[in-house]
Amino acid sequence: MWGTIAALFTMKVKDIGALYETQETKNNLPQISVIIAARNEEKALERCVVSLMKQTYSNLEVIVVNDRSSDATGDIIRKMVNSYPNVTGLEIKDLPAQWMGKSHALWEGSKLAQGDWILFTDADILFNPQCIAKAVTYVDQHQLDHLTLIPDFVGTHVFSKWYAAFIFMSASSFGQLWKVKNPKAQQSLGVGAFNLVKREVYEEIGTHAAFSYVTTDDAQLGKRIKQEGYRQDVMYGTRMVAVWNWYESVRQLVGSVEKSVFRYPNAIITTVSCLLTMIYPWIGLFLGPASARILCGISVLSVIWLYFVYAKHSGSGLWYGITHPLVACFLIVGGLRGAYRASRKGGMTWRGTTYDRHELKA
Repeated sequence: MWGTIAALFTMKVKDIGALYETQETKNNLPQISVIIAARNEEKALERCVVSLMKQTYSNLEVIVVNDRSSDATGDIIRKMVNSYPNVTGLEIKDLPAQWMGKSHALWEGSKLAQGDWILFTDADILFNPQCIAKAVTYVDQHQLDHLTLIPDFVGTHVFSKWYAAFIFMSASSFGQLWKVKNPKAQQSLGVGAFNLVKREVYEEIGTHAAFSYVTTDDAQLGKRIKQEGYRQDVMYGTRMVAVWNWYESVRQLVGSVEKSVFRYPNAIITTVSCLLTMIYPWIGLFLGPASARILCGISVLSVIWLYFVYAKHSGSGLWYGITHPLVACFLIVGGLRGAYRASRKGGMTWRGTTYDRHELKA
């Protein structure tokens, strides 16, 4: 399995573009409304907004939504509003039933948007000054309705970098992301760091209200846009957009797995899959007959090569492939822990809010 995917990905990865290679033009300058959902983001939010204020693209407004924060996020938003005329703040006090917090915040922010395009992003994102200008040029040149970017992952917390490399290497290779640009292919993607979508398209698919109680809201956005027949593409955002310290601890990282795996059947499937495909090949290098060890060796080398090829295009660490079995352990612990905690509490808890696991979709 790993060998076949490695060979295919090596041949096709060049078809996934890199935004930094786009030469920006000044021909078309539609207004862009950037919407940021922020819950307890006092460590990252100001850095994010300042990076947006440094954009070379001029026709820009930024809407920052304070999603029931208990830290200094609200104070930072007020500071940004007072400092920059094109920044607007919105305060969310309560979360309605059947809504995920982030989806609700982005939806409320979209009601204030004046732009022809909406850029949904997160509060821990850093933007290169040319990022939005290059993105607008690219969507104009290719007549797209939606563009999403796979970001760099920067900061001091290395575990989150390993996890991010696994997630997006897997999406790029097994998910065959080079097919996303093909209108006839079913492949799609939406990444929370950068989802640039035409406002009219966002409204046509029903806005976030159409998938208000889904944990994978970013992916759902991309999926619905593609299913409705709109033109979509994904690119590597290396050098253009970066996540700062995605997860600040192993505890947070494991908690992120719980967000998607909070039922025992899914947790069991995750555990078995990780044991067989991500851990056993490494153990099998030293156990069993020679033929089995050779096959395990091919699998391990293919995994390392996949990470290497992904890194060459995405800016990830070239050596992250050796962390593959450790990431599997994170997934197993997160899945089992998530299912156990959800069964005890009656729901999945994320960022201080508990959601009914019987109604929630992943």
